[in-house]
Amino acid sequence: MRRAIRQQGLIIKTCQFLGSRADILMEEYVETLSLLHDAVPPRPWRQMRQLVERELGGRVEDLYAAFNTTAVAAASLAQVYRARMHDGTDVAVKVQYPGVEGIVQADLKNIRLLANMWARLETVIDFRVVVDEMERNAPEEVDFVHEGHAAEEIAGILASRDDVVVPRIYWERSARRVLTMDYLDGIKITDLEALHAAAYDTAQVAQSLIDIYNVMVLRHGMFHADPHPGNLFVLPPIMPGGVARIGLIDFGLTKRLPEAFRVQVVVLTSAIVAQHREDVQRAMEGMGFRTRYEDEETYYALGEAFLGDVLRSGKAYADQQLFADVNLRLGRVLRSNPLVQVPGDVILIARVMGLLSGIGRTLDSKTDILEALVPYLEEETAGEPTG
Repeated sequence: MRRAIRQQGLIIKTCQFLGSRADILMEEYVETLSLLHDAVPPRPWRQMRQLVERELGGRVEDLYAAFNTTAVAAASLAQVYRARMHDGTDVAVKVQYPGVEGIVQADLKNIRLLANMWARLETVIDFRVVVDEMERNAPEEVDFVHEGHAAEEIAGILASRDDVVVPRIYWERSARRVLTMDYLDGIKITDLEALHAAAYDTAQVAQSLIDIYNVMVLRHGMFHADPHPGNLFVLPPIMPGGVARIGLIDFGLTKRLPEAFRVQVVVLTSAIVAQHREDVQRAMEGMGFRTRYEDEETYYALGEAFLGDVLRSGKAYADQQLFADVNLRLGRVLRSNPLVQVPGDVILIARVMGLLSGIGRTLDSKTDILEALVPYLEEETAGEPTG
């Protein structure tokens, strides 16, 4: 972990992902790696001040009515300060680390080198497609203007819901490396002690989180692709007696699926639910999956590993035993018929599913995944959604 902190950049992001997988990692690993969600040592204010003033073209004292120079959070690419606008609005100011773009490019170069070396040894899965997707996303992750527009688009998608909050962006105080947004004063989604003390129903929080992602991925094909615990907060309901709200932050890693691909995701999910082998193969090939030999059983095994095993386990998440069983069975299948092509668009969906599974395990989710999915699968054949 100390080495990850020194490296920053994408190395920390990788450790954050692993630290969110309470479903598959032992507790001691999760506890250690989860410290990287929001507890990276911050850079000195004197360095960050220069960047803020250069990006926004003025003195901090003039740009904001008040500005707390002690960072409230520090992560892989940036750190966050609390400030106040001149109209009294409390805001969060996200400031990118100086030189982080160079760090990210160096990380990508090293990861690419490792993936190329691994590809010579490992014939079952080619991880170079993962690196390809990382390289496509990297420029957007360090462009806060892109992040702000992505946040606004997701806010529009979720505007009718009362169980989610997306912070408003203040463009007059934002630029490529500085982003000013509403400050969300909530509880980290995996802080069980604080959630219980505030009398939140963690199972309901988990159910809301799954439904929010069903709306984004299955209905709109546009989703927040980095739901690690440092980016998710629980806030009080709008009205007394209502459901708790989930605050989403950090939209640097978002994904827009081509419409045809979104439909294929829904078709594949429906085929996995129905256990229709031919339809699973047809959908996966339509999405761009290819195996060395055309074989229905291989595609079916991939579909079961992707979703079917969790659906039929009776749980809302994969536990360590299920994950081990799936890995063993899938490894056996792919050794005889390896994957030779994986669509890049599916990488972030798999990442999101993994992160949500880990959070579901932490929250002791009771959600029936099949029941949660069915309304969105039926929409494709029933016409326009109603809400």
